[in-house]
Amino acid sequence: MKKIILTLAAALIIVSCAVKLVTPTQTDVDRMQAKYPGYTLDELNQGKSMYEQHCAECHKLKNPTKFSEEELQKVVPMMVKKVNKKHPNTLDDNAKDLILKYAITMNGHKK
Repeated sequence: MKKIILTLAAALIIVSCAVKLVTPTQTDVDRMQAKYPGYTLDELNQGKSMYEQHCAECHKLKNPTKFSEEELQKVVPMMVKKVNKKHPNTLDDNAKDLILKYAITMNGHKK
């Protein structure tokens, strides 16, 4: 019984520490049209999906709002290189761009 309680407590702590990423909307896409002409909600969601899948392999997810655009421009390509070093050819330039656009778009999301 004690093991079950400890396991549940640990699970709750892990879940409570998880980053709650905001679901992208068309409003987010519209806000970025000047920066990324032709950008679509589907592309934004693809970037989010890749971010969740690949970034969480090595570390807990970071909320894009915690970084400046300049920081994201440096960090995302560096992390993509790390993913590709661990799993060759996993993320191509298009994937890197989708993840970066997602992070930059959601960086400007207003709560």
